[in-house]
Amino acid sequence: MNTSAGHILVVDDTPKNIQVLGSMLRESGYAINAAVNGVQALETLKRVTPDLILLDVIMPEMDGFETCRRIKADPRLSEIPIIFLTAQIRPKAIVLGFEVGAVDYITKPFNSSELLKRVDTHLTINRLRLELANKVSDLSSALGDIERLHREQDSFLRHELNNVIGPIAGYTEMLRSQLSSSLNERQKKWMQSIMQGTESMKTMLGKIKKLQDFERGSHKLNLISVPIVGVLTDVVRDIDTQFSTVHMQYDEASFASFRVQADMTFLPGVFNNLIKNAAEHVADLESEAQRSVYIACAKTVDAVTVRIQNGGEPIAPERLALFFDKFNTTKVNTGGTGLGTSYARLVARAHGGSVSVSSDSSNGTVVDVVLPLED
Repeated sequence: MNTSAGHILVVDDTPKNIQVLGSMLRESGYAINAAVNGVQALETLKRVTPDLILLDVIMPEMDGFETCRRIKADPRLSEIPIIFLTAQIRPKAIVLGFEVGAVDYITKPFNSSELLKRVDTHLTINRLRLELANKVSDLSSALGDIERLHREQDSFLRHELNNVIGPIAGYTEMLRSQLSSSLNERQKKWMQSIMQGTESMKTMLGKIKKLQDFERGSHKLNLISVPIVGVLTDVVRDIDTQFSTVHMQYDEASFASFRVQADMTFLPGVFNNLIKNAAEHVADLESEAQRSVYIACAKTVDAVTVRIQNGGEPIAPERLALFFDKFNTTKVNTGGTGLGTSYARLVARAHGGSVSVSSDSSNGTVVDVVLPLED
């Protein structure tokens, strides 16, 4: 038998289904193991490690959902793709299947061509994932440069995600335009969520690209002379549309003559990210005074320091240590990406400056942005 196609474990409490599936898969070159329930499947997995599992949902003793949970909890087995075989087409059951770790589902009675195609697709994806992991491992050993490897991984993943998101956005727009009149309100909300999600993902990938350019030093700055007060005033005006508790505590006339060399494509984002981050940190506090964010300026001989200060609970030391790390956010449920502070530090450094942070119960959270003054 040609077993190069892959090794599949079929789990189904109906012997006829196992017989039909087994014959179909063997004819396509797959090696097969079979189990009639979840308990037997787990016992089989102690002896063999298949490339893919076809798992029935409704079974005695242990259903498919619990079986999947236990498989995914085992580090040795967690990466094996699992496709559910189910007669249940209720959305809740389908969603639960994905939540416990399945990669796909096939409804009974199944179409043989569809089943074989989905099996082949997920085996191919998993094979490519393993090949990529091996290549990454080889690159890491050969280059001895973990930071460079991470950037290459980020670039690869960003490129691949862009390739996936493009068709999703396109097809969703086609469905929206062709089916909008036949969708109910709930379905329209689902469609809108998909469209908003893909746009958010594209925006985040764009931010990651900018960060990568700054990390590599491949960015190009178009520097012009700008008044630092003008930059801050414009940023605060924009933020005031969402937060009305941002206060500038400096004499604009005194600082009006202080200018910095800045790329206005990037520098406003430094203050926008940091001021908005400070406002969000205190947005849920009771009084307006507690929700306030204060911005002050101070001048040294050759630099200007912009201080952004807010109250609220101080940031825990372990989180403060990660303040400028990428994807460091506690706001994933409200759209936070954790890229803002990383962006701020990298852009400030590219302008010859720096960003630092401190946080305690006496002074609240203080972020200082230091930029060199124009000669």
